[in-house]
Order: sequence, then C-alpha cells, then structure tokens
Amino acid sequence: MKRWMIAAIAAGMGVAAALGVAAVAATAPVELGPPALHDETVPRMPLDLGVGERLILVVDGVYDTQGEAEEAAAALSFGELQGFYVAQINQFAGLREAVGSTGSWALVSSFRTQEGAEEFAALAQAAGADPVITPRVQSLPGVFTGLGQEARPDGRGPLTVSVPASAPTEVPG
Repeated sequence: MKRWMIAAIAAGMGVAAALGVAAVAATAPVELGPPALHDETVPRMPLDLGVGERLILVVDGVYDTQGEAEEAAAALSFGELQGFYVAQINQFAGLREAVGSTGSWALVSSFRTQEGAEEFAALAQAAGADPVITPRVQSLPGVFTGLGQEARPDGRGPLTVSVPASAPTEVPG
C-alpha cells in the first residue's frame, strides 16, 4: 500500500512539474525596450551616420579596448535613453587630437549643433558621467553614434540633416 501511495505521489509531482514547464515554455518572451520599438506600425528612421559631416562629440572617456569601453558604457544609466555609444577613435578625423589620448575606443554621442551637445552633456553629468565636448571633428564611415537625437533649430522634430556648421566635406580616402 505504501508503495502505491509513493508511486501515486511521485506521478502527481511529475505531472505537475511537466505542466509547469509547459506553461513557462508557452509564455511569450519579454520584449525589452519601449513598446514602439516592437510595433510594426511605427515608422522607422534610417540610422544617420553623418559621414563626411563636421560633428560635435560629447565624449565620456577613451579606452584601450572595446570591452573596457562597453563595460564603462554599461555602468552609466540614462533610463530609457541610449546615452553614449562605443566607437573607435579613428571613426572621427581629429578626435584623437581633441581628446589627447592614446586609447583606441571611446564613449561618444554625436551632434550637429553646440546646443544639442551641451544639453546632452548636462544630461550625461546628471547620470554620473564626466563628459567633454569636442570641437568639430569629421565623421568617417563607422557605427551609429546618436545623430538625429537633437531637435531641429526650428523645433519641427529631430535634426536629421546637416546644418551649415556641420556641412559635409570630402571624406579622406
């Protein structure tokens, strides 16, 4: 009798465990980020790299390796905003001279206007960063570093085109 009771209890526990695993497996994966990111009806803007433009960068450190830069970026919290991007120093002509460092990777966010750079630098300081605003440097082909996140001077949406001060110049070959 005891054997039958133990077998029945074990079978019941096995069925309960299987049902629990099945319920977890059937649960939809959690989508990270704002809901608009996962909504197919929300229009998408192409990433604006600003290649050839003379941009103002907000920099929060230069690092020897990509891993060190990524670790530093992960330590900063901007809430739902991106914050800094990890980019190679040589993605911007003149950046090495502007920051005076021998590292190969930096935390950067790029802007077309001084006002946009200053606003972001203030936000970065509030998030615990120690940002430096560079003079204009030329953007070369590379990774996305945040262009399009500042307002147009006329207030009509994001700034997605060059302004006279950032107008593209010939990209060195």
